[in-house]
Amino acid sequence: MKTKFIPFVCAGLAAMLAVTSCGGQKQAASTDFVEVSNVPFDTPEYKTDANYFRATASGTSKDLEMARTIADLNARNALAAQVEAIVKSVTDRYGNQYDVNGDSEVRGKVETAIRQVVNQTLQGSIVKDSKLLRNGEGEYQYWICVEMSRVPVAEAVEDVLVSNDERLAVDFDQYRFMKTFEEEMANYEKNKQQNK
Repeated sequence: MKTKFIPFVCAGLAAMLAVTSCGGQKQAASTDFVEVSNVPFDTPEYKTDANYFRATASGTSKDLEMARTIADLNARNALAAQVEAIVKSVTDRYGNQYDVNGDSEVRGKVETAIRQVVNQTLQGSIVKDSKLLRNGEGEYQYWICVEMSRVPVAEAVEDVLVSNDERLAVDFDQYRFMKTFEEEMANYEKNKQQNK
């Protein structure tokens, strides 16, 4: 008698298995990347130009404030890297005109002062624009563009150069220095556009 129920039990188990597996095919997570054509703040008015340093970054998190903090930190770090690269290039070019390269003590003082200038002037950066996105899973993506005028940076570097080297202080040519700074800003903008 017990053997008569075995086929029914097997059929019942098979039916349960079929019902639970027929819940539809689950879509496998796609590992293919899809091109994103609309990246926020990817137009010329959000890029570094002859008058402003600008940087754009994003942050993603389930917590809105964390996404905002990550984006802000990333953007300001990118801005600092830009400013430091341009300022270093300007001071190298200008310093070479006065053969400061041979004096490593002066060079070291100038480089230390430049890092301080970058940190201080970054405090004057402002948020140009921001955008908040949210996906279906509840994650926030915060985009931010920060900017800073080149004028306070150039003035601060000029002060550093004049105060750290007597030869530069005596022979300092403000017009030539500002011209060098403007050329480096234009070169930076041109190089960025060519590398796209």
